Amino acid sequence: MNNFCSACGSAITPDARFCPGCGVTVVRVAATATRQLFRPLYDRRIGGVCAAMSRAWGWDIGLLRILTVLCGIFLFPLTEICYIACWIGIPEEIPAPPVL
Repeated sequence: MNNFCSACGSAITPDARFCPGCGVTVVRVAATATRQLFRPLYDRRIGGVCAAMSRAWGWDIGLLRILTVLCGIFLFPLTEICYIACWIGIPEEIPAPPVL
């Protein structure tokens, strides 16, 4: 599988360190694993929606909860409808089986 140089568009082999067309250093981007969106069993206040988003995307949970409350006040029905839809739509975390 060939990649392409971002500077000149030449084909680059996966093991190349420099572009054969222009000589630019090839920068490899590591693939990041995506985290699943689950409402946790613990560390949740109402439905676990803010905790789920915080864990999945690495956001600060306190800031996310404050923004949710402020949006709930100023964008009255929209935020509450979205929160309830996420509460229904985001699956709950499956508990780990007990260790015997």
